[in-house]
Amino acid sequence: MIEIGGLHKSFGAQRVLMGLNLSVSNGETFSILGKSGSGKSVMLKCIVGLMLPDAGDITVDSMRVDADDRKTLKQIRRMIGFLFQGGALYDSMTIRENLIFNLTRHHKVKHSEASEKAAHYLTLVGLPDFIDKMPSELSGGMRKRAALARALVIEPQILLYDEPTTGLDPITSAEIGELIREMHDRFKVTGIVVTHDILCAGIVSDRAGVLKDGLLKYTGALNELVQIEDKEIKGFFRKPI
Repeated sequence: MIEIGGLHKSFGAQRVLMGLNLSVSNGETFSILGKSGSGKSVMLKCIVGLMLPDAGDITVDSMRVDADDRKTLKQIRRMIGFLFQGGALYDSMTIRENLIFNLTRHHKVKHSEASEKAAHYLTLVGLPDFIDKMPSELSGGMRKRAALARALVIEPQILLYDEPTTGLDPITSAEIGELIREMHDRFKVTGIVVTHDILCAGIVSDRAGVLKDGLLKYTGALNELVQIEDKEIKGFFRKPI
């Protein structure tokens, strides 16, 4: 479903990604662990074409992300739901308006149908009574749930998550992780979760890897990574999974 080969990305003299390779199968959820600044978010932005790589290939469902024609990139983006770090809800819009904005603007769904879809997906994430609230009226965990509903409402084949549990307490982080897992099992979507939250990764992952020195290293089941004799890797596993 998602194939990345030899991905390089630099910002001036700062080399961030240095030949990264990744293969994520259809229906699989792959978590990428890494320290802040390791390039996790940069990789996600390259997948959706928000950043252009310096070198390397990215294909989504056999389509090249860096294809010259905008039609192909638009087709790829229609397949992908993105949960941004912090949720990135529009503060000036209600939760309903946040969910229907992308549907009506980019997916050409009629307003009435979009509103019904918004209500449906907010119910699935446990927020049926908050559809006409403003983001400022929701707790941090609720905003994450609303952001997940916004990513799901376009009915994507792929979901990308940029630090989905940032700023949450451990209990709420676990709840969001369980919700992500539930939605993936329900809709059979393919997922990439970039995070430094080992609790979240343990809940959502089929496989995981560690982004270090610009490369994705030590990929496998999360319990296999615990056994790796690398000081930085072991830093993620101070507590048992």
